[in-house]
Amino acid sequence: MKLKKISAMLLACGAATIASAQLNVPVGIDVGIFMPSKELIRDVFGDSWFRIGLSPLSFQTPGNWRFTFDLGYLHRSEGGDDVTLVPLTFGMTKSFGSDPKMLPYVAARIGPYWGDVDSITFGVHESKVGFNANVAVGVSFDRRFYLEARYDHYSEMNDLDFSGFSIAAGIRLFDIKI
Repeated sequence: MKLKKISAMLLACGAATIASAQLNVPVGIDVGIFMPSKELIRDVFGDSWFRIGLSPLSFQTPGNWRFTFDLGYLHRSEGGDDVTLVPLTFGMTKSFGSDPKMLPYVAARIGPYWGDVDSITFGVHESKVGFNANVAVGVSFDRRFYLEARYDHYSEMNDLDFSGFSIAAGIRLFDIKI
């Protein structure tokens, strides 16, 4: 009982602190290509896939490690074979340096992904939730544009491994006040 009261009090204090902070969180969108690392996947679905992502741009502020998340959408259709992956990952990011004109950063994130595979070649029609982990390196320019390279590891879906590399360019769209 005492633990519940302490937890509720800590939660209330944290919410009050966040509410009084009035933070501006920049949000960006990136577009790029994803390249599966497994030859079998490339042979059936193609060498490069369309990728779009949405993320808070906490890496645009120099300093300590900061919380981040990332929502992505990857799709490829080749003949009678279709695949869609939608990862939602959470993690930490850190920028290096202090010059906002060019600010390098790293990020590490984990979380679930939803995948849908409809493949005549593999005889698979499956939708499921799996596990994704990714690491990224990038550079932010003028706190407005960014380039990022990343590696995503996806848990297998019906013995198919969709892990791979992506390269994306992004732009800051708007700020959310919290």
